[in-house]
Amino acid sequence: MDNAGDMVWEHYVEGQGYNLKVQEYQGEQVLTFWVGNDGVGGHGEGDYYMYNSRYEEVAKISALNGLHADLHELTITPEGTGMMTIYEIHPVTFPGFVDDADVIWVWDCLFQEIDLETNELIFQWRASEHHSLDETFRDINDEGRASNRPWDWYHMNSIQKDELGNYLVSARYTHTITYIDGRSGEIIWILGGKRNAFEDISDGKSKATDIAYQHFARFHNLTEFPVLLAHEIAIHPTKDVDGVTKMLVSAFDNGADHEWTGNRPSRGVLIEITYPTYADLESHDPNAYTANLVQEYFHPAQFVASSQGSMQIIPSEDGADPRVLLGFGYVGVWTEFTADGQVLCDNRFSTMSSWGKGDVQSYRALKAPWKGEPTWPPSVAFGEGGKEIYVSWNGATEVKDWKLQQAEESACPDDAWEDVTTTSKQGFETEIELKDAEERFLRVVALDADGNVLSVSDYLDLGWEIGANGILNGYKVSEYSAVQLAMFAICGLMLFVIGYEGFRQFKNWRETRWLGYEKVRLHSDASSLA
Repeated sequence: MDNAGDMVWEHYVEGQGYNLKVQEYQGEQVLTFWVGNDGVGGHGEGDYYMYNSRYEEVAKISALNGLHADLHELTITPEGTGMMTIYEIHPVTFPGFVDDADVIWVWDCLFQEIDLETNELIFQWRASEHHSLDETFRDINDEGRASNRPWDWYHMNSIQKDELGNYLVSARYTHTITYIDGRSGEIIWILGGKRNAFEDISDGKSKATDIAYQHFARFHNLTEFPVLLAHEIAIHPTKDVDGVTKMLVSAFDNGADHEWTGNRPSRGVLIEITYPTYADLESHDPNAYTANLVQEYFHPAQFVASSQGSMQIIPSEDGADPRVLLGFGYVGVWTEFTADGQVLCDNRFSTMSSWGKGDVQSYRALKAPWKGEPTWPPSVAFGEGGKEIYVSWNGATEVKDWKLQQAEESACPDDAWEDVTTTSKQGFETEIELKDAEERFLRVVALDADGNVLSVSDYLDLGWEIGANGILNGYKVSEYSAVQLAMFAICGLMLFVIGYEGFRQFKNWRETRWLGYEKVRLHSDASSLA
């Protein structure tokens, strides 16, 4: 949808569709989205699709090694690789975790980085090889004893790769944001959860490290918030200073584990973290790792979104602080904030009575510039009364005005089409009145902001003009197809022939009847005279 909340593009897919977003690949903007089966609940098995600005499929992206792409994440890197989440049923030997089994069957989480041009596997990481099952906050209950009842213990939902080639991964059920070495796969540090590496130095009641069920973790430089973090930037002007790295981490914190969060509403968090630039993975100095909650973002209604969600930092074009967009996932709401937490726009695409029920939800809410240039023409149709037409162009973003044109012939050259009226584009579909149209054939021309022609619709046929605007008793001849009109003409001719023949037969019968009457009368008269 656009800034006004009007639909821009709608596309039907076979299966469930998730995670539509604008990305860049080989210097061009593309749309990526997932299609597959989400019936397992909470994740899925499918493939990703990439469309260009003309809405043409340019790639189908699948997981390798016999695995299936999950719906949570596909991130394209500047190097032309793609990182995707994967869920696989996998046995983990862990004696003593439960009384009745030494082997636990889990939904294990992996991510793969793939070269999108060659389809070569660049890197693969598996959660159970680096995290212990007892780090989870999700009870096993009666799951995990058999392969047909796997236990979802980790639940990876986002991946980001930084300029060093390392990975930032968010996992729902361990309450963790994990920084992973891009060569060895070893964990560099963990923010949150039972293995949290950071001392929380946040002021006030709210904390940085008590995140729970969080989604969409992302790194940011302090300089992206030049006003909000002016003091910190003055002290630490670059990412790395004297062997200390200072970065921001943003995430949508669902806060759905009330025992962990204390009934806190869902929020967006902006966390400043400090850690050694060259971390020693063998020995960990706890004093070198700190986390500070810089800013949190709450919806005015203060609710909990139990699943899904996103937090996007939208850069400013004028050097000011960016804006923050929260998507509340399971609750059908997205909200845009200033960097310091003031609400700018609150969009509720579901009623409050449906919140928390999952009737209307959106996995993420993201905002990005997009120029859509569909190859198909605009669509036009008559209104029910025949006194107006409606025009739309699915996927087009550059239309400013619609120009209505008319002509005596449908196959005439462009310069024979006469301008009737120009109407500003209004939402996805625009109504154009036909009160000034006088010719039989109509079409609509799409114009950009400079008046350039973008595309032309197919023509509409008004039919034979009967009275004002070709309307007879409130009905337009053009509402009927050519076959229907031919049938009407044949039926009319048949009725005329039948009527004429009936009238002729009636006239002959009447003349014969009166002639017979005269003969009878004269005969009777003659008899009476005799």
